[in-house]
Amino acid sequence: MSRLAKVSKYRHTNATPQKSEKTFRDLKVNNLIWDCSDLIACNTKFMAFCWAGAGAGKLVVKPLDKPEKSAPNPPNICGHKGQIIDWKFHPYHQNLLVTGSEDCTIKVWNLPEGGLTEDMTDPMVTHQGHGKKVGILSWHPSAEHVLATAAMDHTVKLWDIENGERGTITCHTDQISSVNWNLDGSLINTTSKDKKVRIIDPRTGNVVQEVPGHEGTKTQRSVWAKRRNQIVTTGFSKKHERQMMVWDVNNMATPLHVEDIDSQSGVLMPFVDEDTNMLYVGGKGDGNIRYYELWNESTPITELDCFSSSTPAKGLCLVPKTALDIKSCEVSRVMKLETTACIPISFKLPRKTAATEFQEDVYPPTFSSTPSMTAADYFKGENAEPKLTNMRPYWEGTVEAEASTATLKMSSAKLITETDIADAEKKVTDAEKALEAAKEELQALKEKKDSQ
Repeated sequence: MSRLAKVSKYRHTNATPQKSEKTFRDLKVNNLIWDCSDLIACNTKFMAFCWAGAGAGKLVVKPLDKPEKSAPNPPNICGHKGQIIDWKFHPYHQNLLVTGSEDCTIKVWNLPEGGLTEDMTDPMVTHQGHGKKVGILSWHPSAEHVLATAAMDHTVKLWDIENGERGTITCHTDQISSVNWNLDGSLINTTSKDKKVRIIDPRTGNVVQEVPGHEGTKTQRSVWAKRRNQIVTTGFSKKHERQMMVWDVNNMATPLHVEDIDSQSGVLMPFVDEDTNMLYVGGKGDGNIRYYELWNESTPITELDCFSSSTPAKGLCLVPKTALDIKSCEVSRVMKLETTACIPISFKLPRKTAATEFQEDVYPPTFSSTPSMTAADYFKGENAEPKLTNMRPYWEGTVEAEASTATLKMSSAKLITETDIADAEKKVTDAEKALEAAKEELQALKEKKDSQ
């Protein structure tokens, strides 16, 4: 008896742009070119993107549930001295936003309930440590306030954003283009201009695995499919074709799958939905969003469909699962940032009973908005997977809105690390050697004077 080929239950997922009244219009999006950032971020309350205008970086933050025509000069975050090139919302505090900038600083902002009503110039705290522009921000998946940042100084730094810098990873010799965490935060993955894909122990800085990635010279990006413990990288082949690779973290000698996508030139941005194992891949400068499912077959990925648009995207981001329209079986929503608009693209799975019956197979427990451990726990060596939350109350509409939490005790003081102690000890040793050399020089001068 022949075995029937497996088919994806998400194969009928349809992608549809939401209607005009649900889009953000009359925007003046900055012409920022930075391939290492998605250029838009959102959580269940807000979305944020860079606004075009004179002066240093301006970041506009708008309530996600209030799409509208924008005012010509909306209030914005404008406290950096250089262009803001990456920004991420805090995973456990909806009103906190972190920004990285060409001015080499990281700033933490506390957004007012309802969004900005005037320009915001004063952050809760400013962290300094990188020697060049900070272009990548990545939150730990389960520890509160733990952030990884990458900069053009070729370093990755770890931060407890309440207390300051906690470590530096110095294994890279070229520009870093991605930083991702695994499920329990014990490892990070990076891609780099040197065409290497690395797995690193973030607390020791030791490289656990290092393999060649895409052969092309353009920017490589990556995303860690945490529950599957697989990494998806996007880049370019030697023939300049856009390419995707799927890697098994336990055996990275060769990729599980290599797929040439097309010959366009825009950098691809990959996103994973951890609940459905669906992968979304969109390109900067084109209007296509391809979507796939990662699964346990001989070919570890299957293409589902492709959303096509003639309007190119400047940036993309996924809306959190708990903000979706579950009663219409919306499995995902991508915010597509264009030059003058931001269009929500809704991905829905046709289910006739979605409005009357909770679709448990489509909405398994998702990552919670409550951390599993503190930053102090993590830096003491603990690991923990994210807590989970049941999606049924969101379908029932019984979940209360999260209140703003602005009582964090921020400090820009740098915490003392073993590296700091080692650096100080080296300075003492060097000073002692210099002192000894000076004493010998002094003694030689005295002897020469006596012999005159």
